Amino acid sequence: MFTEEELKEYEGQLKQLGITEDKKQKEVLEYFYQLGKIIYNVNINRYEEEN
Repeated sequence: MFTEEELKEYEGQLKQLGITEDKKQKEVLEYFYQLGKIIYNVNINRYEEEN
């Protein structure tokens, strides 16, 4: 889901949080990506209901 370049962009921030393993970093990014998709879809549906 994420390219190596994208993983490198967030590597420093994740290491500050104590997430040092590459596999764990990828899992965290995928989790937040999925969470963002859910929030986006909820907000889009709410917007469509208002109109």
